[in-house]
Amino acid sequence: MIKREQPKEQSRWWRLAPLLLFGLALAPRLFRLTSQSLWLDEGGTWETITTHSWGSLLADLWSARAGYPLYHLLMKGWVLLSGDDVWALRLPSALAGALVVPLTYALGRRLGGGWVGLIAAVLLLVHPFALWISQDAKAYSLLMALVVWSLIALVDLLQAAEIRLRTWLGWLALLAALLMLHRLALLLVIGQVALVGWYGPLRGRLRRIAQLAPLALLLGLALGLTFGLRQDSNAPPVGTAINPATALWELLGFFTLDRTPAALRWLGGLALVIAAGGGVKLYQRRRHGAALAGRLLLTCGVLPLGLYLAALALGAPLFEPRYISFLLPLWALALAFGVAAPTEIGLAQRRRWLLGAGLAALLVGLQLAALLSKPYGLWSGAVVKEDYRGAVSELARRVTPGDVVIVHPAYIGALYRYYARRVTPDPLPSAQAFGRAGAVGYDQKEFDNDYSALLAGKRRGWLLLAPLNAQTIDPPNPQYPQDDMGRVGINFLTADLNEKWRCLDEPYRVFNGLRLLCQSFPAPLQPNSLEMHGAWPIPASATATFGDGLDLLGYEFAPWRADGTAQPGGTLPIRLSWRTRAPLPADYRMFVHLVPALGARVAAQLDTAPLSGGLPTSRWPLDRPLHDEVAVPLPVDMAAGRYLVVLGWYDPAVAGVDAQRLPVSAHSGPAEGTIIELGTIEVTQ
Repeated sequence: MIKREQPKEQSRWWRLAPLLLFGLALAPRLFRLTSQSLWLDEGGTWETITTHSWGSLLADLWSARAGYPLYHLLMKGWVLLSGDDVWALRLPSALAGALVVPLTYALGRRLGGGWVGLIAAVLLLVHPFALWISQDAKAYSLLMALVVWSLIALVDLLQAAEIRLRTWLGWLALLAALLMLHRLALLLVIGQVALVGWYGPLRGRLRRIAQLAPLALLLGLALGLTFGLRQDSNAPPVGTAINPATALWELLGFFTLDRTPAALRWLGGLALVIAAGGGVKLYQRRRHGAALAGRLLLTCGVLPLGLYLAALALGAPLFEPRYISFLLPLWALALAFGVAAPTEIGLAQRRRWLLGAGLAALLVGLQLAALLSKPYGLWSGAVVKEDYRGAVSELARRVTPGDVVIVHPAYIGALYRYYARRVTPDPLPSAQAFGRAGAVGYDQKEFDNDYSALLAGKRRGWLLLAPLNAQTIDPPNPQYPQDDMGRVGINFLTADLNEKWRCLDEPYRVFNGLRLLCQSFPAPLQPNSLEMHGAWPIPASATATFGDGLDLLGYEFAPWRADGTAQPGGTLPIRLSWRTRAPLPADYRMFVHLVPALGARVAAQLDTAPLSGGLPTSRWPLDRPLHDEVAVPLPVDMAAGRYLVVLGWYDPAVAGVDAQRLPVSAHSGPAEGTIIELGTIEVTQ
């Protein structure tokens, strides 16, 4: 094919286009890079690269069960240089995602000319699905870049005037890297090898080998699906089993605007019409150099997708849109050919280009709208990914050293560990779990035994629950349609119905994709039993009475540090023991202040209902000791020094601060009017 020479200025512009496109693509991928919390899969990346040795990661390169071994190996080296903060974990994906755009431009220019390449690149600039992947600490962004690079190498190989060993070795090296980066890249490798076998420059025996190679690769795919998907109950699920037709419809939604098809309505159909227009254009231009483009889209786009759908049809639990996201640049190319199709119809040149530009602008405008729309838009300001940062931050403000923190399912513990040392300077309790939940034969009796082992002798238990993930090992009870939390979640949810107390003012706190629950034990839970009996020890301290019969029986500070000091940005935990000798007429609230001296400005404070609202004072049992654990948040900029801790109660239904507060009617320690002095605490940096 004879290529038309472009004017010097135009040629120079085309040469600058990749650099310009990379810069334009990088900006939105860096925008709000750290605004979303790390989510489950990113937590898996962090745990793998920080807990596995170099030798283990190298061995994973040859393991059929390792999903992204090369990515983990590269990331382990990267975090040694950059650290493991959120920006550092996501930056490689952002860079790779930005690189996909100029690479797609280069591929499109080879297949259909500069305008096709430019349109495809523009469609990927702010594509919501591409941006999600580019801000995700997973292998998919790098995989997409390597896929397009390998396709460029394939096109260069097929269009070369002569066979060059260097070109072939480079292409084969890229295929090997793809397989080590993600095992499902084998689908694309099969397509590329098939294209070379049937349309490549090989002759004789080499050609026959290349034609048979896809069959061998298909056998490898079958073996990988057979042996590589076996998992234990404590690992995140690989994917879901789904009907191929449903999967195809779902993929259309994600490839169009990163939405479910139900949310797209007619937009998915519009995308299909444009892509079909691209197919018509390729068919019409097959005698003018477009035959390679059509063949490549068929063998490297349609064929891998067909193999993926066939695996789903055979029952493989592989459906996850990101697994097949490496086809997104090819989808953009199909749309680009469709957008460029109006330039082939019988209209005036200006109208043809205006129609094509209008289609491209419409698609990009819809992409921007999807990014900005709530509640799912990545730029909407809403929390879109699982909010582990928010959940662990809330937990850090409330938990005390004697509490138990349970994560469910167990594998979300990686995110708890990641954020526990970032949201607070305090050493939060280690995460516990129902380790055998989901195992064959795990029944109510074994759950009860695990529950007792985890919580016996503990005053409070916290549950960080990921309901959708937990359902894979702890399915909801089908007899209760409203149950979406399974055995573990329901146990915590119904604490106040099972002689325990809730220690939140609502059944659970909701964070995107997560729930935080708490239960408090009125009496010690006995080992190897679900019975509670006995009494919690009352700290030896000063006592006081507030109002008409609200007695403080004892208290003690329970700082996180062994030296008894507290830290700015952390909390001051306090254990309190109460009793009421008469029914309390209102739901009182308690305040704890840290002040340099009486009358001085408050440096830190807590305002809360008892048990964080889980047991209002109007419902307190008479003459029965009641324990409460509180944590006073200390500001990050709190000055070092010794602070006086004072406590009081007030009735929020009464107007006026002085009238609200309950008087201290009796006390054995320092008190003044409506407050009692609990003692002093040292705050150190």
